Amino acid sequence: MGADISELPLGEPARFNPGQLEKLCDTMGETRAEAEVAYALGRLSTLLADLSRLGRHANPCDLQQLLTAVVRDAGLIGMATLARVANNVLDCLASGDPTALAATLARLERVGERSIHAIWDLEDVSG
Repeated sequence: MGADISELPLGEPARFNPGQLEKLCDTMGETRAEAEVAYALGRLSTLLADLSRLGRHANPCDLQQLLTAVVRDAGLIGMATLARVANNVLDCLASGDPTALAATLARLERVGERSIHAIWDLEDVSG
């Protein structure tokens, strides 16, 4: 009797959808798009800190609201991996599996930090 065990990578790279950033620039103009990206990064930092502080024992409705906001903001600025992982956490929340929820929340924290640093580095390189 073998158990199905999934191994979650600890070194998962942050992936971006550069097309989404280009779309923002085309729609809003470069200056306004840069401001929106910075604002979204600030919101994401706050949301991720709130999720970390609340943890898996938070009210499920509160977690769902925070995670939905992460998906929205990450998708807005092309943070594909972060949006996908936040959706995975939402799936675990809906399943009611506390172990899976704890694991995916920890993964979200790692990916979130890595994604935010990567996009700031991208901003630094592009000027």
